[in-house]
Amino acid sequence: MNFTHIKFGLALAMIAILFGGAMGLGFGCCEDSFKNTFKENASAVLVDKYKGDQSLADKVSKKAWVYMKRAHLHSQTMGVISIVFSLVAAGLLFPPKLQMGISILGGLGSLGYGGFWLIAGFLAPGMGSTGAAKESIGILAQVSAASFYVAAVALFITLGYRVFIQKSPVIQNQ
Repeated sequence: MNFTHIKFGLALAMIAILFGGAMGLGFGCCEDSFKNTFKENASAVLVDKYKGDQSLADKVSKKAWVYMKRAHLHSQTMGVISIVFSLVAAGLLFPPKLQMGISILGGLGSLGYGGFWLIAGFLAPGMGSTGAAKESIGILAQVSAASFYVAAVALFITLGYRVFIQKSPVIQNQ
């Protein structure tokens, strides 16, 4: 198999997987540090953002921890899926630009979407709301999810064409 056209997308996907794995390792050793950081950030703005309501601050801090777990899981899962997208595109000898597009869009999507949840989790306690945190960086989620989705659609349309419509085998020199 020729990796020439998918190498950058594979690298991005591997970074996403390693990012998610590092987060998981960090959870194992430092879960309390994450949670304490969220509580401290919420306490710093308790009067301004939470109107002195400690239960609301605690709720947002707990949700921030959930966002960390989402970052971990999305990065790893989408990274693996992106690698599969890339390998299918290269293995079935899709046109080189299509291989590259699917690979890079999948890799960027997997890395960006996990990053979105990480950043939102760290921002939420200090902003007083998970909604405000997500809104402030929503473009990252939208671009990342759209990139990943476009990669998936391109892969499945081309795969469907190859399986159900194309009559002769593809022969391509790479």
